[in-house]
Amino acid sequence: MYVPAILPTQIQSLRPSKRKIVKTVYATEKTAKNIQKDLPKEMRGFAQKLSETCHNIRCYMTKVN
Repeated sequence: MYVPAILPTQIQSLRPSKRKIVKTVYATEKTAKNIQKDLPKEMRGFAQKLSETCHNIRCYMTKVN
């Protein structure tokens, strides 16, 4: 892995934008939903709860007043 590519080039880029946060939350939600069927039954509840929480966060951040 090439580490300098991950590091930000400017200080301002350390502050994530709303779009970056929503994109990351959506990716986490999608991944949690996709791996539910591959997990043992004991862990499916955790993945489902994580997916629901991410969905709620994403809806809250993108709702229109």
